[in-house]
Amino acid sequence: MKNKKKILLTVGVTVVGLALICGIFVLYMFAEPKVKTKEIPEWKWGTEINPSGKSVATRGEITTFAEDGCYTWWTNALALRYVGAKDQTYLSYVNEFGQMSLASYNHETGTFAFNTLADFETDDHNSAAITVLPNGKILAVYARHSKDKVIRWRISDNTEDITSFGYEQTIPSEGMVTYIQIHRISDTEYRIFYRYSMSSWSTRVYNWVEDTWTDEIVWLYEPQGKQYYLWTQEDKQEGKINVFMTAHPVNGPDQNIRYGYFDQNGDIYTTGDKFVGTLNKEDVLVPNPRNFDIVYEAKEGEHTRLYDVSFMGDEVAVMYGVGYDGYDSTYYYAYYDDAKSAWVNNEICKSGEAAVTGNMYFGGVSFDKKDMTTIYVTRRNDEGKFCIEKWKTNDYGATWEVLKVIDTAEKRLETIMRPIIPYNTHDDIDVIYIKGVYPTYLTYDTDIVFYADK
Repeated sequence: MKNKKKILLTVGVTVVGLALICGIFVLYMFAEPKVKTKEIPEWKWGTEINPSGKSVATRGEITTFAEDGCYTWWTNALALRYVGAKDQTYLSYVNEFGQMSLASYNHETGTFAFNTLADFETDDHNSAAITVLPNGKILAVYARHSKDKVIRWRISDNTEDITSFGYEQTIPSEGMVTYIQIHRISDTEYRIFYRYSMSSWSTRVYNWVEDTWTDEIVWLYEPQGKQYYLWTQEDKQEGKINVFMTAHPVNGPDQNIRYGYFDQNGDIYTTGDKFVGTLNKEDVLVPNPRNFDIVYEAKEGEHTRLYDVSFMGDEVAVMYGVGYDGYDSTYYYAYYDDAKSAWVNNEICKSGEAAVTGNMYFGGVSFDKKDMTTIYVTRRNDEGKFCIEKWKTNDYGATWEVLKVIDTAEKRLETIMRPIIPYNTHDDIDVIYIKGVYPTYLTYDTDIVFYADK
């Protein structure tokens, strides 16, 4: 009888304990985030903006940057300009043979240089994140597309020169990794964000002077599983790094577009400075997407795809697509209206059929890095052919003007997609994009080209 009472008591304590744990979890999920009042310092580590110097380019024409190349949007930065002893734009991509590659273009001489960082499987998702260190050397950080648990990095032997790199170094992760996004956060440090174990995102900090990494911190976890995507973008004017996020458009459980940001101390917030968590230590309960405010609330059956985040401008903005399948979608421009304390979502245009309908690989849209009023749109025209156009808005996307049709595919099977604009871009390069035959992200016959207005 005593044993029976002891068993019943043990069971009762266990049940109560489980109930308390569940209650704490529910309170965490639905509690209002804390609000912190703070002054916003200038983010002095952001990308430099240099005026365009000497130019030998022929503007108004399409120029090939890299033959047989492709890239994914989820790596940041893919393209950037650095002005030191030289004035060059650097590009990261993966060629048709799986070689993780770099290219550079010298604006003063019109010459190109190329090099291979690593040789993996053909997969355009393997492109490296690149930046230029304060000493002028190029840092490339990269990972395979969720194929292993390794983060890799290499540093160029010489300043402003991609033709020779030091040996590849590695640091292990606890989960499968992909999609490196890198940002400078101090004189000596760079923070990377990367997808971790498909449904989570992690971060760690690299000290380039000491050549060391901090421990891995998982800071975002999607409890419903499936692949989850996000895009980080520095906002030098506001002293923070903005982040927008959404699930995989095909099978993700949460198709809402959500917003947050990180301050210089590594704290995580969402709209209205509501505190969510920290990047500096792993919480017992890791923040999940439902802790972040909704920018666009997806309707039943809708699928979303994130495209780009504003870099320069007076408001934070994002562009994304919404559709029900791979045969059409609508591009949107959303910005945060401080006066209304609300997100405003404005339609841009229809995308037309995706290049790869099963993956919903639509052409996509990107902000000009010089301001948030000019965008580049890739879509199918009335003939069903892909084209890339330059658009302009003076009212945050409420109305639009098509300034120019830059390029049009010769046939329906030719793809024009994924426009990107280099950070600190030169007037020689308005936009970079992919052009060619693109059946899948594993099998492509595409070139990377660029264009600039006369």
